Amino acid sequence: MEVTLKYFGQLVDVLGTHEETRGIEQHTSAALLDHLKKNNAIGHIPFQLAINQKLIDQDENVTLKEGDVIALLPPYAGG
Repeated sequence: MEVTLKYFGQLVDVLGTHEETRGIEQHTSAALLDHLKKNNAIGHIPFQLAINQKLIDQDENVTLKEGDVIALLPPYAGG
């Protein structure tokens, strides 16, 4: 299945891109997060997850669908 992953803040620096469309084998948000954390150095960065512009709890296990847009949103800094 193909989804779009959007990265913000520190995640852009670590992953080297703002956005990518990727074929994934994971069918739930929890499985995708586990995969991303294991295969990228992002486990130390706190972030919130949004699927199709809806914030979800990282403990929530949402079923992913073809074409979903998944954003990883670290805390915003600044004034």
